[in-house]
This record gives sequence, structure tokens and C-alpha cells, in this order.
Amino acid sequence: MWEECQQKRPRQMDSIVLDSNIAETVISDMKRFMDSSEWYISKGVPYRRGYLLYGPPGTGKTSFVQAVASALNLNICYLNLSGGNLDDDGLNVLLNNAPMRSVILLEDIDAIFVDRNSA
Repeated sequence: MWEECQQKRPRQMDSIVLDSNIAETVISDMKRFMDSSEWYISKGVPYRRGYLLYGPPGTGKTSFVQAVASALNLNICYLNLSGGNLDDDGLNVLLNNAPMRSVILLEDIDAIFVDRNSA
């Protein structure tokens, strides 16, 4: 299960350098999503939202997530997938039991596909 391991100071959005309107677009979309839980429930659709941030290491993906979470007053649950000690069921349990008002940050998601047998 999830446990609190550290607290970080909020990251300010003005400390992030992005192309114009990307941050505003993501924050606006997240606000709209957070205000629409009843729609998801009424349609029987899982109430979750995903974003894929990609780029070389050190380009600010995690910093951007920290700034967005700070702007929306959300917690961040870090999950590093490169350790190789998490199976599909374990990942499903973690995702289904994440704390409310949290962003789940899947670090190194590309590592999850390494050495996977194809059926």
C-alpha cells in the first residue's frame, strides 16, 4: 500500500519552462476532470485520467507534475516501474487503492516493457 515517505515544498508553475499554453491546457483539463466525477459514475466509466509525458531524462517531466499537483493542491504518489518487483496484479492493487486527490506518477514506464515475453 501507499505510505508517506517525504514531503516537498510546493513547486511553482512559473519555475517550469514549456511551450506556450501547455501548462494551462493540462491544468484546465484536470480541473474539468475533477469536476466531472458524477458523469463518469453515471456512465459506468472508470473515473481516472492519464497523461503521457515523454522526453529524455532531465527535461523537467517530474518537475512539471510537481508544479501541476501544487497548483491543484494534489498529493503525488510516486511509483517507479524500473525496479522489476511489481507484477500486473500488484500494480492494479496500488492504482485502485491510491489516496484521494492524488496524482500517480509512474516513473520509468518504458522499463515495464523490457524483457516481457510476447504470447
